[in-house]
Order: sequence, then C-alpha cells, then structure tokens
Amino acid sequence: MLVFKPLAERRIALLWGSQLFSATGAEFYMVAVVWIATSLIGRDAGYISALQAGALLTGSLFGGVLTDRWRFKTTMIATSLIRALLLAVLSAAGMLGLMSLPLLAIVAGLVALATSAFDPALQGTLPVLAPEPRLRHAVNGLFDATRRMARILGPSLIALVNGIVPIGQFFTITAAGFLLSAIGVGRGLKGVEIPPTSTGRGLGAVADALSGGLRATRGHAVMRYGLIADLVGNIAWSMGFLLGMALYLRATSTDPLTDYSLMMTAYGLGNLGANLVLVSLRPQRPALWLVGSKLIFGAGVMLLPFAPDRAWLMAFAAFAAINGPLENLALLYIMQHDFPPQRLSQVYRLQMCAVFGGSLIGYLAAPALFGQFGVGAMITATGAATFAMGVIGLALFARR
Repeated sequence: MLVFKPLAERRIALLWGSQLFSATGAEFYMVAVVWIATSLIGRDAGYISALQAGALLTGSLFGGVLTDRWRFKTTMIATSLIRALLLAVLSAAGMLGLMSLPLLAIVAGLVALATSAFDPALQGTLPVLAPEPRLRHAVNGLFDATRRMARILGPSLIALVNGIVPIGQFFTITAAGFLLSAIGVGRGLKGVEIPPTSTGRGLGAVADALSGGLRATRGHAVMRYGLIADLVGNIAWSMGFLLGMALYLRATSTDPLTDYSLMMTAYGLGNLGANLVLVSLRPQRPALWLVGSKLIFGAGVMLLPFAPDRAWLMAFAAFAAINGPLENLALLYIMQHDFPPQRLSQVYRLQMCAVFGGSLIGYLAAPALFGQFGVGAMITATGAATFAMGVIGLALFARR
C-alpha cells in the first residue's frame, strides 16, 4: 500500500513510529484535560481549552522568532522532553491528590507552547527526507495517518482502561509517548543536516519570522480560502465536537466517557480510512478537496446531537472525519508545491494560526453561547457555519 511504502526507509520509519506513540499518548492527554476540567468547572471548562488554544496561537505567531534559528532536530527533541517533564508533574499531582485548576491551566498552556514549536519543525523536515514528489505525497499521507491512527488507538485504549486507570494517570502515558518521540527524532535524524530556516539577526529577522508566511501567501486565493475555512472549521471542532459533545453526552448519556471515547474512536477510523484512500490520489484540484472537507465536516457535526443511539453517534463521527485527510493533504500539497522550501515552515505556522485561532474563538465563546442557546443547538450551529464555508468555496472554485 502506497501510504506505508516510505517505511522501507529506516529514518522515516523511526521518526514515524515515535510520532505514532506520541500522538496516541496525546489522545489520553486531550481526554484527561477535558474530563478533569469539566469535572472541576463544568461548561466553563471551555476556558481551559481556550488557554491551550491561545498558547498554541501565541507560539505559532511568535515562536518562529526563536526557533527559526534552531535546527529542526534540536527543536523537536527539546520540545518533546519539555512536554514529558510537564506531564510528569501533572501525573505526580494526580497521585498525591494535589490536582488543581491553576496547576492544570499552567501546565496545559506550557505544553501547548512547546507543541507549537514542534509541529512546524516536523513539517520542515519531511521534504528533506522525501525529496521526490510522489514519495513526498506518500510521506505526507503517512505522517497525517499518525494522528488518524492515534484517534483509533487512543480512545479505544481509554475505553478499555476506563475504571481501571485513574484519569489523572493518563498523563503518565502521554509523558512516555513524548519520551519516545525524543528518542525517535534523535535516532531518525542522526546525521541529517537540515539548516535553520533563518540565520539572520536583528529586527529584520524578527519581522521575517513574524510575517514571512503571510507575505508568501499574498495573492494565493486557494491558500487564503483554506486558511479562513480552517479557522471556521476549528470553531466547530473545538466548540461543537470536542467540548460540546463532552458536555452533551454528560447530560444525555448513562455512560458518557465510554460514549465519548467510542465517538472519538469512530472519528479516528473515518480519518484513517479516508487517509488510506486519498494518499493514492494526487490532489490535482486541491481547492475542491478543501471545499469537500468543509461540506462533509459541517454536515457531520450538525448531525451529532440527533444521533438516536451509540451506533449512529459513531457513524456520524466517522462521516465527519473524512474532512481531516481531505483538508490536510490538500493544504500540504499546496504548501510543498507552491511555496519555496525556506518559507514552508512559516506558511505551515500560518496555517497553525488559523487552526488555533479558530479553536481559541470556539472555546472562549462556548460558555456564554452554551448558556444562552443550549449545547445541542450550538453544536448544530457550528456545523452549519462550516457547511456554509464549503458552499462559499464551491461557488468560488467549482469552475477552476
């Protein structure tokens, strides 16, 4: 299968394997943060998630000022070890009964800052490991699949250990994943020389790090649409899917954590299935992939509150999940084919700003909107807004 062909290359296999373990552990972290926060402050848990999104957005906007001068390998190892240490603190707090809202908020913000530096460095590494275009598309699909597979493995394991492993100890699993990430990066990139994105100094280098991605996308209509659609879609993802469904299932389900975990597992299955199909197709018209992703995700999110039982909930989640590979593979294709290598990490960082900006808006707005209109109604509304972005894109690009 094309998506797994790059694993014949030892460096890629080591890097990918470590990221799969790391991403699976991160699923435990995501669920633990949401569940602990909702148990502490109910629907106001959106503010904890908003803090994480704000830290990710801040890191994406300003992190390049520092990390563009580092080698990608150094950035990835350092941020993996920092995240492992931070999560070990939360794990210890859980064991000692010292878990608190301020501690959770501080650690969640710091972990998010570290993540905002890791992801652009990883994306900047991949074209060097796979310089041939067809292999690069397969590598894009392979690393995109890590998150998709993690969304199957993580929630499935959570459902399995629910009631056996305390939720506070989910952080130990995530910390172990980040340690494996550091080891995999160190071994996989041993001897690979990838120069820093920027070697400049002074205010000019700072300005370039801050605005390089924005200037690179000037005049690129499809990329600009993709960024705006990403922002709207992530409002639906954060407010509607992640936080909204956690609260909705808490209010309507007799076994909410299991239902939430199975919904996320179904989402992961849909992600992975779509990835395996799409990686064998070259996105000749990436704009239509972006449009389709918004139509599908919007429709899927709109349907979630109307699921009559667990099976339908999983079916709607799996359908919505097709969005992920459609969007991500299209955007990666555009970035790697339409922008020079020295701008790749900056354009990717700009996309992260759209993703985390949308998440920040969603989480900040969620408590007030849930209180005013109800959780179920707002889940449907965010899905409808995303679907509308797809309709707009269809009008813009259908004939291109």
